[in-house]
Amino acid sequence: MSLDRWLRLSSYGTLALSCAALIFAEAPFLPDLEFCLAPMLGLLLTAWWLEGRWSLPAWGANVLGLLIAAAGAAWLVTQLTDDQSLLSRVPLHLAMLPYMGPLVMAALLVKVFRPRDQGDFWRLQGLGLMQIGLGCVLEGGPVFGGLLALYFVSAIVCLTLHHRRSSVGERSSPSRWRLALFTLRWTVGIAALTLIVFLLTPRRDSGAWEPLNDLRNVAPRIVGENPVEEINLNDTGRVELDDEIVLRVAAADALGRPKRDLPADQRWRGFVLDWYENGRWTMMHPLFATGRRDQADLPDLGEGQFYLTYTVLPRQPGNLVLAEPIELGPPNARLPVVGLAGTGQRRLFHEFVGSVQPLPTRGRREVRYRQVVPRRDDPARASAHGIRSGTYLERLTILPRSLVPTLHDWTIDLLRRLARQPQSRLPARVRADLEGPSGSFLLDPDDFEAVARVLSDYLAFSGEYTYTLDMVRVDWSLDPVLDFLTNVRQGHCERYATALALMLRSVGIPARIVKGFRGLESEGDGNYVVRRRRAHAWMEVLLARGTSRSPSFEWLSLDPTPAESGASQSAFSLSHFWEETQRFCLEWWRTRIVDYNADEQADLWYSLRSSRRWATWVKIGLVAAATVLASFVLRLIVLRLLRHRPTAVRSADDTSFYRRFVRLLERYASMRPSSGQTPREYAASARAFLQTRPRLQSLAELPTRVVDLFYRVRFGGQRLSEAEQRTLDAELDHLAQALQS
Repeated sequence: MSLDRWLRLSSYGTLALSCAALIFAEAPFLPDLEFCLAPMLGLLLTAWWLEGRWSLPAWGANVLGLLIAAAGAAWLVTQLTDDQSLLSRVPLHLAMLPYMGPLVMAALLVKVFRPRDQGDFWRLQGLGLMQIGLGCVLEGGPVFGGLLALYFVSAIVCLTLHHRRSSVGERSSPSRWRLALFTLRWTVGIAALTLIVFLLTPRRDSGAWEPLNDLRNVAPRIVGENPVEEINLNDTGRVELDDEIVLRVAAADALGRPKRDLPADQRWRGFVLDWYENGRWTMMHPLFATGRRDQADLPDLGEGQFYLTYTVLPRQPGNLVLAEPIELGPPNARLPVVGLAGTGQRRLFHEFVGSVQPLPTRGRREVRYRQVVPRRDDPARASAHGIRSGTYLERLTILPRSLVPTLHDWTIDLLRRLARQPQSRLPARVRADLEGPSGSFLLDPDDFEAVARVLSDYLAFSGEYTYTLDMVRVDWSLDPVLDFLTNVRQGHCERYATALALMLRSVGIPARIVKGFRGLESEGDGNYVVRRRRAHAWMEVLLARGTSRSPSFEWLSLDPTPAESGASQSAFSLSHFWEETQRFCLEWWRTRIVDYNADEQADLWYSLRSSRRWATWVKIGLVAAATVLASFVLRLIVLRLLRHRPTAVRSADDTSFYRRFVRLLERYASMRPSSGQTPREYAASARAFLQTRPRLQSLAELPTRVVDLFYRVRFGGQRLSEAEQRTLDAELDHLAQALQS
């Protein structure tokens, strides 16, 4: 294949990739534009096939451009008058960005069908680069990143081919392997240089690039990235999990010896959420927070206590947690946790109505603190110090008005169905009360725990509800929890914890939600790590203890989330593997590309220095990258020196003009050299062919002249001078134009 054809192919391939990337970037803003991808690629393919055979006349291109401009203006007017469009909800200078994409692509289509001159190559590639730039403003996801990488590889190949054609002055190509190696060297060299520059120059800000949220203030939050101080059940999509380490824990007993027996399902308590409205859980007003004095020492929690030292990694806001059970100490050392030196902040936790609540943090430094944990046979129970019958207790039974009759009746009907089962563990008093009207049902506080456990076991073990990471809504007219219980019947931990908490509140049992983590991974010698995929939500029930004269309370933790189905995993193992791969790629893209800043750079270099397992491969990779970069720089130096050497030769392959001559006749006159035919015999037949065509008779002597020069160079060792090369190129250009006309 000639150099011309390789250049055309790479040029159109680069333009096609830029269009595909822009259409993908426009999809969240203009969903209907996705249907234009196939026609757009088809038109580019048609333009590639028609180039040199047919072109759009200048007046036709001008008329088409005016029609596109008028259609674009009319479209913008209709969008401005539509209350649901982006233009009506976002400032005009921002809203115009997505609508620029279709106009740029239309201008590109007009340009590729027009007659070409030497400057059109740069104009077309400039339009393609404009499309990529606009796509970078509108999109920051990994799929767009993949298209962007392919575009740059194709663009490098296209530019190297254009450079070779311009500098060498020939239109016929060397061997395919030489051409492939030539472009590969440029691609690898530039990629290596770009990677090194990227790693050495991180972004200054720490915020993630979220174009959809920045340009569309009405867009929903990204799944799995809600603030830790809330749960939003209105979200739909899929919960994204990843294996990123969020905190490290070192466990030691009272004598300082490593504690190696932390349970595999250890719960790590984070934020408490106790107010539900419009599908959202949030924290109660901090007026209930007490114990605000700073504290330097840990309390003594008795025999069997042990200590946990936490290290929360940088850029992990809201991951301040404490291991359950949590026990408060005497007034002089109330909190079971103290911050360690270097945290950058004096207070990390505060007492919150009988428990301990972390303070929101947004620091970019790691945070270290230590907790003392009591020995407890049942870690699901914890004393609720400081709670008395009153305002907070009443708040834990509040339901939104939309749920008061419906969820109450639904829960009573469920309890009646469960009470009729032979294995029912409901107390006899509760079963008797369920026989009466729903409105008269009133639970005794002594039965709170039994009812809570029965409802929790129903959600977790009945088989009527299943676990999934997909967040689905069926009936948007219902509250999300009612939609989950009656229609969806599948979800993840936040759905189940919410359902149980509100079901209990509907029958008068005080309950709230806890967000944190469940599970750990041991690294040996009492060291553990907690990964982000361990994020979990459960709920707590407030139970009354003691007597009416001296009441006390305790928290009971319940987890109604069912286990993930093993059968489902095995039946869809390939799809599960693909989903896990997608999640890994998404997380890698966000942490190493989109969010790459100074902190990420420091973590990367630290991990490379400290990792023994990968040290050898890292060194090999760095040496290879340095070698590629050095070879690329050396090649540029050599090419520059050779370009300025005084020589009469412009091509290392001086017989390329003969191959170009043969290819022109093959393509436009179907004249192929026959087996055993010498170049001079082929020139004679070509001369006879040209003499039979009136418009080609003036070029009839060209074949003989080309073959004479070919013999002189090939067998006589006499290279062409610059003047001879220019003259021959012009004559071959004239022949190509005459054959095409």
